[in-house]
Amino acid sequence: MNITFDSLTSEIIFKIFFSLGLGLIIGLEREHRTKLGETFAGIRTIPLITILGTLSAYIYENYWDKVFYFTFGAIVLYTILNFYLEYQKDVGITTEITILIAYTIGIFVYFEQFYTATILTVITAVLLALKNVLESFAKKLSQEDIVAILKFIIITAVIYPILPDKNIGWFNAFNIKDIWKMVIIVSTLDFIGYALLKWKGVKTLWLNGIIGGLVSSTAVSYELAKKTKEYPSLVNSATLGISVAWTIMNFRVIFLAGIISIELAKLIIIPLVLISIGFLLAIWFKQKMKRRLYTKDSSNLNINNPFEIRSALQFGFIYALIVFSVKALDFYLGNEGIYLASLISGVIDVDAITLSISRFFANGRIEMDVAVKGILLAVLSNSFFKFGYIYFFGTKELAKNIFIFLLIITVITLIWLIF
Repeated sequence: MNITFDSLTSEIIFKIFFSLGLGLIIGLEREHRTKLGETFAGIRTIPLITILGTLSAYIYENYWDKVFYFTFGAIVLYTILNFYLEYQKDVGITTEITILIAYTIGIFVYFEQFYTATILTVITAVLLALKNVLESFAKKLSQEDIVAILKFIIITAVIYPILPDKNIGWFNAFNIKDIWKMVIIVSTLDFIGYALLKWKGVKTLWLNGIIGGLVSSTAVSYELAKKTKEYPSLVNSATLGISVAWTIMNFRVIFLAGIISIELAKLIIIPLVLISIGFLLAIWFKQKMKRRLYTKDSSNLNINNPFEIRSALQFGFIYALIVFSVKALDFYLGNEGIYLASLISGVIDVDAITLSISRFFANGRIEMDVAVKGILLAVLSNSFFKFGYIYFFGTKELAKNIFIFLLIITVITLIWLIF
């Protein structure tokens, strides 16, 4: 009997080891749970199941097309049996579902869907590892939050694919599908910050700035300004929180522009990073001169779930209005019209004007220089608007502190616009 090692043999061996590696990733997490008495399949069982899936697919394709009835049936029977044995312990069916997924991963590997199998493995392992974190986060969500998220997912999944993808209205300014796409992008980004607030809460004002800035630097400015009126001793901490939130907004603008046009994002990185560095230097100088930073507990920011349908529709309306304004002003006034639209729109929503200008630039409707200046003007306009909140709702000392940051933004922006 000749023992040969041909290309087919090496291929199936490679797939077996690939399945083994993916199974080990999931098995490691399950083995940790075994120490806690929460599961019955760990570092050995899960890899064997992924290998079984690969071998079953191999036998199906080459020898016996009914093998899945036997192997998959055995896996299902095994999981059902364990479920009933563990039923009294009320430990859920997470491991049972994991076993079925592991078997499926092995099948994907045999049919050379390596990327799909890897992504499925990573998602499964992450979900398993973050059990406590996810459960803690879920408990902090209100019923209204959950309903809002489900509504948004349903509307996005059902309505977005069938929306018309064509320009309509005056100046062909309105594209329903494009508008809703921007709503999805911004709402998703907002929800990341909202989720962090729900998960971690805010124990200090400067954390308000970091996490709240992901959602709305305007809301951070307003809420922290009001707190200084109630607790004047929090001025330094509120100053830090607001300046951090404004800095986060700069990077949010870069990210949103990058979603539409990487080239434009690269062009606005330098001025926005310079502004951010100015913030940090000003913060460092102020803390050095006056080492008095209070971190009293504070309540969460008053920020609504961005997946609320009303919030989504509101942003969609603002975005559509800004797109129309930019096109109309560009038609009548040229570049000066775009600059005017940026100044006006920045007061309302810097995200909408950033996305609008980014799309115009990506489609070749406006020049590079005009796009960069338009976004910077929107950031400047938005900063002045937020400073108004601080001036009228916060203490005079807070307004004086934040004026330093506003001055940094103004000087750097004007230098960039002129030169």
